[in-house]
Amino acid sequence: MSAGPSKPATVAGAANSATSTSGDPKNGAGVPRTRGGHIATGTSAERRAKSATSATEKGERTRRHIIDCARAVFEEKGYLEVRVSDIVKRAGVAQGSFYTYFPSKLEVFQAIIREVGDEIDKTASRGPEHRHGDWTHNLLVANLRYLEVYTRNAKIYMLLEQTSTLDPEIKKIRYAGRRRHVTRVEHYIRHLQDEGIASRNINVPLTADALMNMLVGVAFWLNADTDNPDHYDSAATVTEIWVKALTR
Repeated sequence: MSAGPSKPATVAGAANSATSTSGDPKNGAGVPRTRGGHIATGTSAERRAKSATSATEKGERTRRHIIDCARAVFEEKGYLEVRVSDIVKRAGVAQGSFYTYFPSKLEVFQAIIREVGDEIDKTASRGPEHRHGDWTHNLLVANLRYLEVYTRNAKIYMLLEQTSTLDPEIKKIRYAGRRRHVTRVEHYIRHLQDEGIASRNINVPLTADALMNMLVGVAFWLNADTDNPDHYDSAATVTEIWVKALTR
């Protein structure tokens, strides 16, 4: 007759060693235990790494939550009227938690506009709508995506216009984003020239600058003056103008 499984190692039983291995593994005994009497999971290094990963994931979730709440408050009140206390109240976190991730409301606003900039940058990437060899269609799709993304972020763009005149760092971010877009258009025009599509008589830098100014202007006023903007018709008109300007 079996004597039955041994009792799990106790804290007292483990006091003289880092782990205990006595007892029946089926009942959780006989496996390595920590000094606190808990079953060890992996090496100490593995447990520390797991703990650090868990803390990092939690921290990233908290940071993400603060950014989302800050954006909502900025869109409601405007940049100048918002205080850090407004953001932490919306987020439901302590003020100290906010400062763990952002030194001031300026830094969290910068994080927001960088994310918006990344979203706009992605409008130039190829999507499932891309058609090989159909450059006018692809241009229409890119312009349409730009206008749609701009509309989703219109309130932030309005605030960007305002704050870039007040803060040199935000102004720098804004100008860098615009420079990326103009440079991308310059490369696109030169590619069309190499393909024999765009005219060789074009002043590429000035044309790229003018075309980008037009697109941004249309996006701005489309959202400033219209409650329900027609993105497709606007994109189609902008694209038609681009095509005429590039193939004249």
